[in-house]
Formats: sequence, structure tokens, C-alpha cells
Amino acid sequence: MIITGLILFFALIYLFVFLGITIFKFKLRRMQRRAQENADEERTQYADGEIFYSKNGNRKKHFRQSDGEYVDYEEVE
Repeated sequence: MIITGLILFFALIYLFVFLGITIFKFKLRRMQRRAQENADEERTQYADGEIFYSKNGNRKKHFRQSDGEYVDYEEVE
């Protein structure tokens, strides 16, 4: 009777540990998948808003060809 109770007790402990690890792995994979989806969608969500960004390396210049060149200068007093 006591041995059967001990076996049942340890079996339940094993079952709870196994279920806990399984649930933890499932939630971890789901969080990783969501993070990857957010990275693929080029946005990040925070508690106070979202940040959108672009991954492409095609940066456009902020000036036109006709704007001229930058000239370094020094103020003379």
C-alpha cells in the first residue's frame, strides 16, 4: 500500500515536471516566432507605441544634384 502510494506520488511529480517543461518550451517557441514575425514585418511593438523601420540598404540622398557641394568653413571674428 505504501509502495503503491510512493510510486503514484513520484509518477504525479514526473507528470507535472514533464508538463511544465513542455508548456515552457511551447511558450518560448511562440515568443520566438512572434519576434521573428515582427522583425520580418519591419516593426517593433513597445508598451507605449510601435517603431517602424526599413531593412533595405537603398538609402536616398537628402539633397539634389543641383544643391551644390558642402564647403567646410571657419568663422573669423
